[in-house]
Amino acid sequence: YMNNLFEKICNLLTEENTEASLGIKNEIEVFRSSQNINFAPNRATPSLSDEIVRLLKVSEHILAKQLIEAQKWLVWRKTTIPATQITEEISNVFYVCPIMGLDTYIPSKRFRLGFLYQKPNCYYPLHNHNAVETYAVIGGALDWSDGKEHRKLTVGDFVHHPSLLPHAFKTKSLGFLGLWHWSGDISPDSYKVLE
Repeated sequence: YMNNLFEKICNLLTEENTEASLGIKNEIEVFRSSQNINFAPNRATPSLSDEIVRLLKVSEHILAKQLIEAQKWLVWRKTTIPATQITEEISNVFYVCPIMGLDTYIPSKRFRLGFLYQKPNCYYPLHNHNAVETYAVIGGALDWSDGKEHRKLTVGDFVHHPSLLPHAFKTKSLGFLGLWHWSGDISPDSYKVLE
């Protein structure tokens, strides 16, 4: 299931067609060709998996079915942002499933990639970081803002954040699940909540 998931992630990165997305796709393909992909099932809390599956079951995105099938191998956790930089109240709003980076399935010093699940009817306040970031909406919907401009994002939409662009998310009744990636300065040390 993980190999199929990686293939669908590569297809989405090809669709995005940016220098960063194609670089990430290349690293995933090198990893896939050089590894015997064999992951152990996770020990995630069943309620979190149930919430995510419920959201994905109503999504038409091509990755939704693959995520449901791979769910027992995915490791969801609270943020990878250091606790000194984010309050517990904010970190309780979302969970991440890192796929690529310094401490996860696919090692990379150049990129970070993973999934983010934000709970229903929650606000993730304006924040920024040095990394260049892109999100692809896989399930649910959200209101996105950079503090000035506001957009409604739904399944299939991409949103790109240049380095240090403030951005915030407010979810609707289903919550939000997205594929995200960082490039450039991928250290979480520059992460800062702005409100």
